[in-house]
Amino acid sequence: MADEKELTAEAKKQRRKREKAAAKEAALGVERFTVEVAGVFKPDLKRVMAAHGFNNQQEVYQNLLRNLISADFETQAQMLKCVTTPFVITEEVSREFQNQSLIEISKDPGDQIIEPAQEIYARLLPHR
Repeated sequence: MADEKELTAEAKKQRRKREKAAAKEAALGVERFTVEVAGVFKPDLKRVMAAHGFNNQQEVYQNLLRNLISADFETQAQMLKCVTTPFVITEEVSREFQNQSLIEISKDPGDQIIEPAQEIYARLLPHR
């Protein structure tokens, strides 16, 4: 590292400023905690922040962590559970997919799926 004599006055000033800030953060117990998330979340995060009056992402993360830590075990488990929007393929969508698939197959015949006749289904099903 450069000698103290080699540093400019501005460099010395900035070093003292960084050291003072580091000492203050250490006294307050502040630590750096980097959170990396996919960029796809940014628009939704901004929308949620605006809706709830947040203007600082750090505040959102701190609130989430405080809420998680203060919750009981079962609530923590529920909060940490990955929540996805339920996705159900309706019969209408399934039929449309089948129809479109058959159209594609007719354009380029090759290996084709042949549906078994009802009597084959009857033989395959266990008798009750």
